[in-house]
Amino acid sequence: MAWTPLPETVTVTYTTPVPREFALDPKKTAVVVVDMENYFCKRPGAGRMAEVIEGNVRLLAKAREAGAKVIFIQSVRTPDALEVTVFGRKPMLLEGTPDVEIVAEIAPLPGEPVVKKYNHDPFARTELEDVLAREGIIAGEWTVLVTGVSAAVCANACAMGFSNRHYMTLIPMDCTAAGTFEDEARTYALYQGPAYNFDMDFTLSTMVSFVPAAATAQAEPVAALA
Repeated sequence: MAWTPLPETVTVTYTTPVPREFALDPKKTAVVVVDMENYFCKRPGAGRMAEVIEGNVRLLAKAREAGAKVIFIQSVRTPDALEVTVFGRKPMLLEGTPDVEIVAEIAPLPGEPVVKKYNHDPFARTELEDVLAREGIIAGEWTVLVTGVSAAVCANACAMGFSNRHYMTLIPMDCTAAGTFEDEARTYALYQGPAYNFDMDFTLSTMVSFVPAAATAQAEPVAALA
């Protein structure tokens, strides 16, 4: 049978996810904050990416108070990066500039790892795998809440990375954003599909609680724990 090319345009309708309550064991939970940097969240026109600072503040306050792990991912670039020297992209996110500083509202505390990455993928040639091993964050045993921006690019790469490594991966929807509603809905539709929905789900910063007694039911909805 001959291959059929795509039509010139395709119209798709997505069903947006419904966030759920989760009671998580802080000893088996990590919050991974992706690229919440001045360039993305504080520049004029940041829009939805600025709006998720509040959710991150709220979630991190809970996580830190409960003793859950917190890891920051910081996107940086260098002038000699291949995307500049080979592919001709305009230099941006230059290491050491104010643009790449994590927004002050959620600045890393002493002891919270900051993993620098030099492309969209936080697992590509970074220290993230070493940090997870050092912190004892084990696939199949731990839940990871992925926050940050963009929900359709770097935060997406992070969430997919954890899901593909079989961590229970939760998306607090008020803590992550893309540039548009459409980009968020398209990304979330992927997570809701059968390839990923077995270890991915959605919540809000206001719907997450940290309860040590939940250790035997890690990442189960509150209703299921009753």
